[in-house]
Amino acid sequence: MKNDKPVLKNHDFYMQKALQQAKIAERHNEVPVGAIIISPDGKIIARAYNKVENNTCQAGHAEILAIQKATKKIGDWRLNGCLIYVTLEPCLMCLGLIQLSRLEKVVFGATSPIFGTGSLTSNTFLVHNYLKKLDIEGGIKEKDCADLLKSFFRKKRN
Repeated sequence: MKNDKPVLKNHDFYMQKALQQAKIAERHNEVPVGAIIISPDGKIIARAYNKVENNTCQAGHAEILAIQKATKKIGDWRLNGCLIYVTLEPCLMCLGLIQLSRLEKVVFGATSPIFGTGSLTSNTFLVHNYLKKLDIEGGIKEKDCADLLKSFFRKKRN
């Protein structure tokens, strides 16, 4: 893959596609998190949603599954120049794989105060010591992403 900047439609467009994946997860009784990966030319090369329960595996996070699909599609483990859109701030496990996969940017919707990394956009230690080359942007369609998660967990508790 070229290391060119992606040709983006806009963040809302791509996050809406990730939200569609999250809604599929919800229909399958999974935590509603969705992810998509965009190639440097702005094409969606992978879509995924959480499958932790279905796969009976903690690694069934949307980000991990999307990265696996993208690397298989392009035939390379390096996703140079690609972006990942995810409806929930990535956990440390997913963030590690994102970094190792050489994704250029993470765009997330809702923050995850429990399992996230302390808000990627404000965690100075992570950003300056580990994620130097990774561009991070949060809060895209944040209300829509957060509302979907809140609704899911509210139904679970009742």
